[in-house]
Amino acid sequence: MIYLDTAATSPMRKEAIDAYIEAAKTAFGNTQSLHDAGSTAAEYITSCKQMWGRFFNGRAEGVYFTANASEGNQFTIRSLLRGRPSEFRDIITTKLEHASVLTTMHELEKEGYRIHYIPVDLFGVLDLKEFERAVNQKTALVVMQLVNSEMGAIQPVKACATYAKQFGVPIHCDIVQGFGKIPLDLTTLGVTSAVCSSHKIGGPKGVGIVYIDPAVHWESVYEGTTHQNGFRGGTVDVPAIVAATIAAKYALAEQQDAYQQATNLQEFMSYNLPEGVQLVGNVETKSPFIQGLILPHVEGQWMMLECNRQQIAISTGTACKIGFGEAMSAMSAIGFESDVARKFVRISFNPHTTLREVKAFIEVVNQSLIENNTRATQ
Repeated sequence: MIYLDTAATSPMRKEAIDAYIEAAKTAFGNTQSLHDAGSTAAEYITSCKQMWGRFFNGRAEGVYFTANASEGNQFTIRSLLRGRPSEFRDIITTKLEHASVLTTMHELEKEGYRIHYIPVDLFGVLDLKEFERAVNQKTALVVMQLVNSEMGAIQPVKACATYAKQFGVPIHCDIVQGFGKIPLDLTTLGVTSAVCSSHKIGGPKGVGIVYIDPAVHWESVYEGTTHQNGFRGGTVDVPAIVAATIAAKYALAEQQDAYQQATNLQEFMSYNLPEGVQLVGNVETKSPFIQGLILPHVEGQWMMLECNRQQIAISTGTACKIGFGEAMSAMSAIGFESDVARKFVRISFNPHTTLREVKAFIEVVNQSLIENNTRATQ
């Protein structure tokens, strides 16, 4: 099968699988146990935290591991809010956030928080002036993704973080679609916290990686939790964390070449899309790994099934929200009507995606257009 759905998940790379097997054999102990087996497992986790600290250009003591990035987003947002003064009830975000963030926002609104959604332009980039008008010294938290998962729009996170810091407001950033793909340095970015995902970069599913600036106050979501300094309860999966760390190491080493390849594929596709197919976003500024397309003739669900029949894997949007209008909400935020949003599909590249594979996808779209036009004239 031609796999053009890396934004949903990526196949595990061999180095990560090998690392998992080795760690499963040698680091099977519980990191909380005081015997040698536990100490060995704890040493593995310490080494992984040190490596992630370097990957982020942060500090090892700010690294935590969760079951996935969705859980990481939810835990981090709530932990930071619990560390803020109780009278601060305003949260700034956008409607383009991941499902895990938007769900948390809906929950927090029921709990008395006021959620302010900053508008975005037709390319999916937030209005910086509106952002600056919304943030003040009473703002509890800013939540902002770096790279949008539907169209690849890159938000001006650094500028937003710089502005928010003037008022002492923490900013949480979902970097899932950015880490290992675009240049990323949390210190330069200026965010308080960030979350990324192992399985987006060739690691195993079931590992989310969280970074929280150790200088910032946060409080545990669940009182009495002892694992990971109270951030998350439960025995950590040492082999999976080791595999995730190795996957990240290789993804970063190959990042520059992978970015150039994705840029070349994006350029080819933008010049060769059939007439009437619209590429969503600004190709000059967006992530080249994610391509959101609006079809002129059929719904995205139909095209996804047709591609699957041709052994090409694509999607109709973020896998975490399939069936719940994920493309609809994102497309609505940038100004598309609902009937247009239903014609949305997404393809996404990985370092192994080839020009031949992109051509095959374009051919399926083109053939469906020809057949549709033929039916329309009969």
